[in-house]
Amino acid sequence: MISNDFTFYDNNQEEIIRGHINEFVVIKDCKVCGYYKTEMEAFKSMVGNELGTFIVKCCQKPGTDVVEYFNNAVSFA
Repeated sequence: MISNDFTFYDNNQEEIIRGHINEFVVIKDCKVCGYYKTEMEAFKSMVGNELGTFIVKCCQKPGTDVVEYFNNAVSFA
C-alpha cells in the first residue's frame, strides 16, 4: 500500500537520504528500489510497475521537503 511507503520514508528518512541529498529515491513495498539523479530516471526505472504502487521522493534534509499531493487523473505514456 502506497501510504505504507510514505510512512516507511518518514520513519527512515535519515538513513534513506544519507549520501543521496538531491537525488530521487524509489520506494516500493517499504523497500528502497534505487537512487537516481533525475525524477524522470526514477520513473523510467519503474516501467512495467503500475502507477500508485510505488513512490518517488527527492532526498532532502528533514523539514526541507515539500508537501506532495497525488491525483489518479494523471497518467504517463
